[in-house]
Amino acid sequence: MAVLVAYASARGSTREIAQHIAARMADALGEVECRSVAEVGSVSGYEAVVVGSAVHNQAWLAPALAFLTQHGPELAQWPVWAFSVGMSDGLPKLFRERGAVLQQQRLEQTQFQDVPLRGHAVFSGVYEASQMAAPLRSLFRLTGGRLGDLRNWAAIDAWTDQITAELATPASPAT
Repeated sequence: MAVLVAYASARGSTREIAQHIAARMADALGEVECRSVAEVGSVSGYEAVVVGSAVHNQAWLAPALAFLTQHGPELAQWPVWAFSVGMSDGLPKLFRERGAVLQQQRLEQTQFQDVPLRGHAVFSGVYEASQMAAPLRSLFRLTGGRLGDLRNWAAIDAWTDQITAELATPASPAT
């Protein structure tokens, strides 16, 4: 099965997640290609697409949104899943769970209108101290915020395995 895993990454964390997803899917499905959304000229030839983007200011990166706009009509014909790499696990503990839910809802309501998705997951990425101004970093830490590599590989693997199982299962004949 030909599957495309496309991504838009600002600092590399989303790219690494996409590469991990593609490698895991390839073990079961065979032909899985991982490419930056900027490198994808066409989605024809693929039977399924997984697309992901880093989230900045509660939105996908512009190249990922352009990918959805450009390929939306064609993507609507294939099974498509999306993943977003945000910062919910880095939020102060009091806001983590609710923040993750709100972020997922906001993204689903604003980013994916033109492409029907089979599923959408929000994962946390890597957040280095150097990405924040010193005063903000101090306040962030004082309120319980976390920095570092916050990727939950077990959750990423579980989500990937669900997609892989769905794609590997032959469709039931129409009755």
